[in-house]
Amino acid sequence: MKRFLGPLILLCICVTGNLFAYTDVIDVPTAEVVNYYTMDLNFRLYSGGGVLSRINFGVLKRVNIGGSVDIDKLIGKEAPSIRPPALNLKFRVFDGSQKFPALAVGYSGQGYRYEESSGTYLDREKGLYFVGSIEALTEGLWWHVGTNINFTREDNRDKSNFYAFLGFNYDIEEDNKKMLSFMAEYDNLNDLRNSRLNSGLRFFPAENIHVDLSIKDIASQHGFPTERFLSINYQGNF
Repeated sequence: MKRFLGPLILLCICVTGNLFAYTDVIDVPTAEVVNYYTMDLNFRLYSGGGVLSRINFGVLKRVNIGGSVDIDKLIGKEAPSIRPPALNLKFRVFDGSQKFPALAVGYSGQGYRYEESSGTYLDREKGLYFVGSIEALTEGLWWHVGTNINFTREDNRDKSNFYAFLGFNYDIEEDNKKMLSFMAEYDNLNDLRNSRLNSGLRFFPAENIHVDLSIKDIASQHGFPTERFLSINYQGNF
């Protein structure tokens, strides 16, 4: 019994107030960063028994640094495959106001839907991005708009690819506590064939934990099947 007391006490110390920052909608980033001396730990459980783990740290007041690792077939009978780890950075440039959005620049090296034959992700990483977030139209409705650039190699040449993205989340609260959030995003906006529509619900079983049920590639234009996945997110002090 004693061996469980240490982790339990540590968890109770970490869970000291509502520290949550919406650093992402589903796949697209927001202008939010986790607080100084706060960590953001996320596990995405996707089809085929894969688990994508991500951790970010608030190393400075406006700066987050972290990384992620994707392990395919971690759950199940088959041998798991570990993908190369990816780097995540975000710097909040402006905190925003009633009239102007909060602004952030960052880098995300994590892609989705790994393809063994090419050794790359079909849904490429965001790469360098710039995003603004603002509460508009009604209380609790947050909009996130941004642009990003990543680089690919085609025909023995390095090619830069520019995209845009749009997302929103609408929070339902009771007694100043978040109960549920509706989320949707339109990602990878460059041409219609490569764009992605994703949506989801975010639940708050505890102050510093949220659980997302998401649907990816709704009415896909590029032939990918619609995917359902579960994400578990924890934020606490370190």
